[in-house]
Amino acid sequence: MTSYLTSFIVSFLFVCAVTPILIKVGIKFGFVDQVNQRKIHRGAIPRIGGIGISLGTLLPIFLLFYISGGVHIETTDNIIIFFAGGLGISLVGLFDDIKGINAKIKFLCQIAIAVMATMHGALIQSLPMPWGRLELGIFGYVLTVFWIIGIINAFNLIDGMDGLSSGITLFSSLTLAMLAIVNGHLPVALVGLALAGAVTGFLIFNFNPAKIFMGDSGSMFIGYILAILSLKSQSKAHAVVSIMVPIIAMGLPILDTTLAFLRRILRHQSIFAADKQHIHHFLLSLGFNQRKTVLILYAISILFTILSMIMIFNKNVDTFLIVLVFAIIVFVMITKLGYVEMIYGKFRVKKENSLEKHLENFFIDRVSLDPDTNFFSELPIKGFDIIDVKGKLLFSTGEKDKINFFDISARRSRIVRLYWTENVPIIGSRESAMLILMAKILVAKFAPISDEDEKKFLAEIKE
Repeated sequence: MTSYLTSFIVSFLFVCAVTPILIKVGIKFGFVDQVNQRKIHRGAIPRIGGIGISLGTLLPIFLLFYISGGVHIETTDNIIIFFAGGLGISLVGLFDDIKGINAKIKFLCQIAIAVMATMHGALIQSLPMPWGRLELGIFGYVLTVFWIIGIINAFNLIDGMDGLSSGITLFSSLTLAMLAIVNGHLPVALVGLALAGAVTGFLIFNFNPAKIFMGDSGSMFIGYILAILSLKSQSKAHAVVSIMVPIIAMGLPILDTTLAFLRRILRHQSIFAADKQHIHHFLLSLGFNQRKTVLILYAISILFTILSMIMIFNKNVDTFLIVLVFAIIVFVMITKLGYVEMIYGKFRVKKENSLEKHLENFFIDRVSLDPDTNFFSELPIKGFDIIDVKGKLLFSTGEKDKINFFDISARRSRIVRLYWTENVPIIGSRESAMLILMAKILVAKFAPISDEDEKKFLAEIKE
């Protein structure tokens, strides 16, 4: 117990002491996060706080392992995984914070560090199945690399608001540390508690209004360490629990990243493209300020932590019920945030003889639009594109925006991309119905296609 408290307190005190220094260094040398259309904050704020989190996490582990002699590291692999891997990913992020790195090069660095971790023991070797354990063999390496990279980017993407990533990390790291303690992986638990202490100290300076940001050096380090903790804290005796606890504990960033990749794929965008449609952006568009948005997301994370803790400490609880509750919460979230409408609109099937189809034709035939006039003057829309499902631009007018846009499936072969004057608003069921009708009118007027030609076009794509 003394070692656990020492790990938390030392990292906490170190980050509290070093962060004011990093704030001064960041301002002096211009290592700041400038305001642009993607940013929520105001003013230039230092973005190198993550290096303090990484050093603060590893310092107590170094002291406990090598100076006190009270804790024995299990293998030299752990040294490489936590120290070399952790510092490596943090330095990549720090270089990106200071100089900037191409997204693809950064991704390759993530792959290299993830592969290194798998070669030194952070490996998913099997998965629990109803009939027993499924040995993965070589596929275990692929799945492990995918998991590590996924969690790294999950915490990187969700780091978009004062105190958000730090708070979620606190709840996740405490949960994984508890899982490691219960499963007897004490060195792993110490790392988890050190990370918890580091982000707690950082929150003092990072909560709204933030004086410093963690940057990629912090968010990628956090994602990497949590990914490794989730792998090293597992127990073969309780395989299902050991797998589900990390997924539920880190449910919010995993969900946000999954939705981000999904909407970019649906829009024929690069998965590295940026936008302002993460979960926290949607909450802001509802009218919540930064603090209330962060507190709402904290509450969701705490709820996920409670579900995880129930699974850890009550092995007799029906795992299926916990997973079901988690799935219901996730479904309610994506429904309220408008994602179900977006996905439904993308794949909705044309109704040949329905009343809906007749009503659509009735309005489309009676609406006339002049492309030379600003017919969006009463809407928060500054322009639109019409593209086909292959991504070819068919019509464009008005201003574009790489961040604030929303796609609507007008036909099976046509997509209308609306560019908003501000953040993309919440799209409810009534708004969705009206937007779909508007999109179909735009397609009918500016990029029409007959039913027969559309069938031929879609058949060619399938071939």
